[in-house]
Amino acid sequence: KKILFKKIDGLTFISKTKNTFDLILIKQTIHLFKKNQINKFLQHCKKKLNRNGKILILSLDPDKNEIPMFKLMNKTLEKSLKRDKKIFDLINNIYPKLLIKSFTYPVKILKKNYLEMIKKRYISTLLNFTKNQIIDGLKEINIKYKKELIFKDNLICMIIKK
Repeated sequence: KKILFKKIDGLTFISKTKNTFDLILIKQTIHLFKKNQINKFLQHCKKKLNRNGKILILSLDPDKNEIPMFKLMNKTLEKSLKRDKKIFDLINNIYPKLLIKSFTYPVKILKKNYLEMIKKRYISTLLNFTKNQIIDGLKEINIKYKKELIFKDNLICMIIKK
């Protein structure tokens, strides 16, 4: 009851809402903002925090990525992760007192389920791929990996306090 999930433009929502929050979770989406919007968005978020509130920014660890990929996906993700590093530096410069934590989650998933996730473009680097690029990628994953995929999902969590 007390958790609000929003799948809308975060900047518009946070700047217009009258609510305040104990926690604002930005999960693997900060890279979708333009660089010049990030500071503005985070300032609005910080204003909406309750007294001991926190902003958690979760993102893939750009240095420890183990996600199973096909060739084009890897190329696109590498480019995206380089941009993410710049975004992390930007946030770190704006909020030098932020905490940075690392998390590793062991993942065990059937290849058929993972292929479905790729079809549904579960990661933003897949969003602009054509249908044929996805189909080719699915074939490549199917050949490259065994029936069950086992890997580590490595995340970085940046914590900004009120």
